[in-house]
Amino acid sequence: MDTYELRQTLFVEILLPLNLKNTFTYRVPFELNEEVIVGKRVSVPFGKKGVMAGLIYAISELPPKKYEAKYIFDIVDSEPIVSESQLAFWSWMSRYYMTSLGLVYNAAMPAGLKMEGESKMVLQPEFDSSAAILDAREVLIIEMIRANKEFSIAQASKVLKIPQIHKYVKSLYLKGAILLKDDIQETYKPKVISYLKISDTLQDSKALNLLFDELEKRAKKQLQAVMTFISKYSITGECEKTELVKHGVSNAAINALIDKDIFTVEEREKSRITFTDGDAKLEELQPAQLVAYEAIQQAFLERKPALLYGVTGSGKTHIYTHFIKEYLDKGQQVLYLLPEIALTSQLIGRLQAYFGEQLVVSHSKFSKNERVEVYNAVAEGKPLLVVGTRSAIFQPFSNLGLIVVDEEHESSFKQHEPSPRFHARDCAMYLAAKSKSHVILGSATPQIESFYNANHNKYALILLTQRYKGATMPQIHVVDMQEQKKQKRIRGIFSDTLLNAIADAKSKGKQTILFQNKKGYVPVLECNVCAWTPKCENCDISLTYYKYQDNLRCHYCGYTHQVINECATCGNKGIELIGYGTERIEDELQLYLPDLNIKRMDYNTTRLKNAHSKIIDAFARGEIDVLIGTQMVAKGLDFEHVSTVGILNADHLINFPDFRANERAYSLITQVAGRAGRRAEQGLVYIQTSKPDHFIIQKIVDNDYQGMYETDLVERQHFDYPPFHRLIKIQLKHKDALHLYKLGNVAKSHFINYFGDRMLGPEKPYVSKIRNWYILNFMIKLENNGAVIKEQKHKLAAAVDALEKNKDFSQARIIVDVDPV
Repeated sequence: MDTYELRQTLFVEILLPLNLKNTFTYRVPFELNEEVIVGKRVSVPFGKKGVMAGLIYAISELPPKKYEAKYIFDIVDSEPIVSESQLAFWSWMSRYYMTSLGLVYNAAMPAGLKMEGESKMVLQPEFDSSAAILDAREVLIIEMIRANKEFSIAQASKVLKIPQIHKYVKSLYLKGAILLKDDIQETYKPKVISYLKISDTLQDSKALNLLFDELEKRAKKQLQAVMTFISKYSITGECEKTELVKHGVSNAAINALIDKDIFTVEEREKSRITFTDGDAKLEELQPAQLVAYEAIQQAFLERKPALLYGVTGSGKTHIYTHFIKEYLDKGQQVLYLLPEIALTSQLIGRLQAYFGEQLVVSHSKFSKNERVEVYNAVAEGKPLLVVGTRSAIFQPFSNLGLIVVDEEHESSFKQHEPSPRFHARDCAMYLAAKSKSHVILGSATPQIESFYNANHNKYALILLTQRYKGATMPQIHVVDMQEQKKQKRIRGIFSDTLLNAIADAKSKGKQTILFQNKKGYVPVLECNVCAWTPKCENCDISLTYYKYQDNLRCHYCGYTHQVINECATCGNKGIELIGYGTERIEDELQLYLPDLNIKRMDYNTTRLKNAHSKIIDAFARGEIDVLIGTQMVAKGLDFEHVSTVGILNADHLINFPDFRANERAYSLITQVAGRAGRRAEQGLVYIQTSKPDHFIIQKIVDNDYQGMYETDLVERQHFDYPPFHRLIKIQLKHKDALHLYKLGNVAKSHFINYFGDRMLGPEKPYVSKIRNWYILNFMIKLENNGAVIKEQKHKLAAAVDALEKNKDFSQARIIVDVDPV
């Protein structure tokens, strides 16, 4: 039988990191048949881009029906870098959140593993062109490569004016004429460290004395470098080059000694993941914590997620650490999800003391190379504790035993931009179910949907009602700002009551946290004659004034403008500062209480890597008297000497037009208040508001989460909101406002045909233009029934697809957001 008749023809489905609805089918060259494995990267011809890196998603013997499959160029990996369980997770996320699989792939993979560049052709060294049968165009390509040593596919197509260049590249590749050199460049580069040691020939005393004499005469700085090396690391030791520089030795002296073969240098790869020894013992659980611990164990036996509802300062983290140790000791991996990078800074120090080199951290402030090393460490399957923000859900776990979602109520777990718009807590639930691992959700103010699930036996509810080691809950004072204003006891945004409390805390050696959820100096500048305000050119929002950068800035698109001293409408020079951002609060507090050391913790002071850690560490050491912050200061931070907390403007929280406003106001104020008095002394909390009798303020004072939950639940049931109904938001965007409103009416009629009275909208959002895109929102309310939701999602996909095919919508964007928060 002919050998060729035995050849198996394979086709692979390739996943590309693009917003495309489908995978693409490629043919596998016969000689690569044994190397194709799901999860490996391949280089493939794709469109005008020339070549792209894709991921093998599936393998079959079925060719595509609608087009002729192109050949893959090469297989990049010797082993799969993505497991089939990861691909299954991505596929679920794509379906559930109604987004393309390519965008999930793009979000899930570290940038350093996505690869970049394009194929370069080089001659195969053993290829004999005289013995080969080549097409005329193939000969042209060979000559071009020979003249230039290497040539990219794109260059060849352009210079030789060959439209179907990939056909000839494939042919030459299969004939063994060319190799594809670095066809996809890895963007990940290992960290390489230079290690120094003294040459072996100089390590006896006679040779060393001769060297010292010679250097003494001609090169004293080099002699000093050698002496420093020997004193710090011994004559037979070694050190990193950078470490020797830290001891006052110049690079010039070191390089001269290397040139003279006095120092030998060896380049070695070094992990960017920094480990420390973990030899601290876990604190013993208090009786109440032990009861909670055993209740969680029982929940795990019943295969239920555990909702740990514990008041602020009740020691939830201590319970987590005991479970983490238990699962690491079993040889399993643990994922610890946090809503903010700020929280990781303080927590990591504590966890490193316990778990040492078993701890790795995953968040967006890491460089692309660090992210690759974390990814590879997790992929090895060793028992590791992975601490990270929402993106850590994409780590390649192969041996997952436990997921902890701390501060599970936080909206930061939801991804808004770009797609996929996933919620890390809900994804953790799916991941745990598929990997047969367990989940602990922890919060002092659980999300209403989570508490509802716990009350309806979907989750196990575990309560911690007392603070750790007998610490008392803080005493809450509601400061009536209307009354203080009448009594002329207000200075700027501060009541006399709060200023006195801050001064009193300082006199006792204690610290204060002030909360204001507004960045910058002031949120609005306004003409005091015609009320004109400077707005962003790209967004429908006022520009925020930043005093220290001396500019106006948009929080949505980053647009900046010089500070305005004159009204653009009436020419009036009376421009007033309206409102208070964290910068202005810092400035004014320094005027009223000049002896205080005050710092801010907001987005602008924490943008750089490790900036969070530096502020938090300084505050923990007592170097800062008052920490002013946005919601970063509300989430899980634990400081021993904080006795006083001030919420500077509670009205902004309780007046927000959203069905979650009550829940969020209760949660945020309670969480901030919980930073006070977490040790022996009772803390003091001051809530400044013009509505002291508001329902939510009273529930906060009474620490009555149950009352807030029951009242809100009645309203939500009446108006068809979660947990009784599920929401899907459809956002329609266009760069022409008038055209958008016309399209909005068309889309409304279209959607009503599919969904009837389940569909609401279109409505302009609070910010109706962002980055020059005008926005309209639609909302679908669906009964909380799995079959109904699945059916309606299919209908929505069809409805959106029909609109996208309508030429009137060609310049519009349609964005689907499942479970918006």
